[in-house]
Amino acid sequence: MRFRLFSVPVEVHPGFWLMCVFFGFPMLTAGKTLEFLLGIPIIFLSILVHEFGHAIAVRRYRMEPTVTLYMLGGLTAWRPGTVRVSRPGRVLISFAGPGAGFVLAGILFGIKYLAPEAWGSMPGLARFAAEYLLWINWVWGLFNLIPVLPFDGGHILEHVLGPKRMRTTAVVSLVCGLAIAGYFLIAEQSMWIPFLVGMGAVQSYQRFRAEADGTAHAAPARRERTAPPLPAELAGQIAAAKKALAEDEHEHAIAIAEVLLASELPDEARTQALEVVAWAQLLRDRLPEARRAVAELERIGPIDAALAASILRAEGEVDAARKVLEAARAKGDQRKEVVGLLIQVLIARGEIARAAAIAYDIVDSLSDDDTRQMARVAFDAGAYEWASRLNESMFTRSGRPDDAYEAARSRALEGDDTAALALLRRAVAAGFTDTARAWSDAALEGLRAAGELDALLPRADAGS
Repeated sequence: MRFRLFSVPVEVHPGFWLMCVFFGFPMLTAGKTLEFLLGIPIIFLSILVHEFGHAIAVRRYRMEPTVTLYMLGGLTAWRPGTVRVSRPGRVLISFAGPGAGFVLAGILFGIKYLAPEAWGSMPGLARFAAEYLLWINWVWGLFNLIPVLPFDGGHILEHVLGPKRMRTTAVVSLVCGLAIAGYFLIAEQSMWIPFLVGMGAVQSYQRFRAEADGTAHAAPARRERTAPPLPAELAGQIAAAKKALAEDEHEHAIAIAEVLLASELPDEARTQALEVVAWAQLLRDRLPEARRAVAELERIGPIDAALAASILRAEGEVDAARKVLEAARAKGDQRKEVVGLLIQVLIARGEIARAAAIAYDIVDSLSDDDTRQMARVAFDAGAYEWASRLNESMFTRSGRPDDAYEAARSRALEGDDTAALALLRRAVAAGFTDTARAWSDAALEGLRAAGELDALLPRADAGS
């Protein structure tokens, strides 16, 4: 679900609605079905107000925000602009979310106590909606101010103490997170709040470990070991950036990734965020910006072959791009991003037979359209053997008689009449009946001259 509100792009993930359902589930089990249904849009409105508080503060610094609502709440991202945001400014941006909720709750509180008769005379569901809206915005705002990362209170603490005291921030966040999660788990027998805060505690512990190892600020060494799994909240933000990239929402993807890059991240998360930025900038034809992202990636570790080759190709370094892709394939990298790009590079260089041979190697991972397109390119370039193999593989996959017929044409032009005739028989057995096409096809001239077509596809005038 996507829309724009006050020119701010908003995306709502399906998981957000699951969170709303989970949050209001106690009302449903208590038999308050109407209140449960009414509570979902109230939660949506409240979190949207919260995120727009951040967005308004971001615009104060002449930056364009984007808002994403997902399973763990909301995220306001922005692309850094020309105005440098100071530490007090970052505190303001972090506080603006809860602040917006407090303003809405304050208005409702004022109406309730300055006009109690009007408040009390509202219909039952309307009064429930007003009370619930007041409660959600007040409680959600206070909850977000707890000094636990990645909540707003944790970010406020982070900005107040500064980057040199990140270990202190991580320790405070970890201790507070464990204490709050433990209290709600034991005293309140609640699961949702301990889950949210517990995830923050885990992230804080990982941040502390990174600082203790000296990896948060120093240039990281190249490492081959498997990275630990990312915290769920951080993984969700990276997934949102990748989803935006996959759906060609390039600016949105860049905004989400760059707000992540503005904070201290584990190597794995920083790599993924930088890759999103590099790809998005490249797809936007902003080669210098893509190059800068790749340069940062090089300080972390090896660059993904598909990304490195795409940059080289965009710079006109086709031979260098081919070498990168060939080396990756030689090491066993058979991803479509690598092999597909290698095929494109080879086609651009006129090495059609080589491109078709590689396509045949990975034909099971190619789409039907891509396979047929590659077969046509190979046929037009005279690479008949590979055109036939690709079309035959498509016939095996789809059973379409035209695929077997195209394979037969290629084999005939290659000079292998026996194989061509066998493929033509398979086409006819699968339902090929276009006699006029076969008898007028120059590719089948040899079969016609040898009298092989008469038995398979006799002409309508054969007996006249």
